[in-house]
Amino acid sequence: MRFHQGVEALRDVGFEVRSGELVALLGPSGCGKSTALNAIASLISPEEAEITGKILVDGVDIRERAGWDGNLGYVFQRDTLFPWRTARQNVEAGLEIRGMKKAERQRRAQELIDLVGLTGFEDYFPHQISGGMRQRASLIRTLAYDPQVILMDEPFGALDAQTRMILQAELIRIWAAQRKTILFVTHDLAEAITLAERVILFSKRPGTVNRICEVPFLHPRDPFELYGSKEFAEFHADIWRTVSEEFRGGAREAAWPS
Repeated sequence: MRFHQGVEALRDVGFEVRSGELVALLGPSGCGKSTALNAIASLISPEEAEITGKILVDGVDIRERAGWDGNLGYVFQRDTLFPWRTARQNVEAGLEIRGMKKAERQRRAQELIDLVGLTGFEDYFPHQISGGMRQRASLIRTLAYDPQVILMDEPFGALDAQTRMILQAELIRIWAAQRKTILFVTHDLAEAITLAERVILFSKRPGTVNRICEVPFLHPRDPFELYGSKEFAEFHADIWRTVSEEFRGGAREAAWPS
């Protein structure tokens, strides 16, 4: 994939995500992870970039579908809550747009608010709650309309370490219960191992798939226990030997762009 400015973001990228699977895309900054998500979400048009090959969903090229028909959710690095709406009203937003009756969307929103521990904060505005709470609200706003596939672009990257681990545990619990197909972008190897069933390792730009790793730890996982285990440390070290030079090269490119 090459943009009109001449920057080649991705090259010969191919991978498959099974229905109900949680897969992490891991690589250095600028390697095209977010670009891959945007292409999957049809946020990048063929006219905007030189896109060859196909992106298939249930065997159908997304360019031949009538959009995603509401079957795709996207959670960004920073919350995208509407500041003028309360937490509950934000969660209801997608359902309201789809014409769901008020009583039904309030019931659905409350179920999800209770699921992620935001009970009691329903009528708070985004500026009145913590960053972790806002990100929980962003996640369940996406879950509310029941998408088939959820794309997550470093959604916990701006949070402190403790809050990040809490939300990782929340995501694992929600995914185990609902089995959505999730493609999760991160530059944090520990996070990728903690969350995903498989980790797809990208090279520095132009991004290519270097390696696809099956994560050997059974779900459900407790991040707080997993991080401290010998098995986690050994697996982390094995993967790090593959990605460390790519991350080092990506850091050099970010500091001294050509």
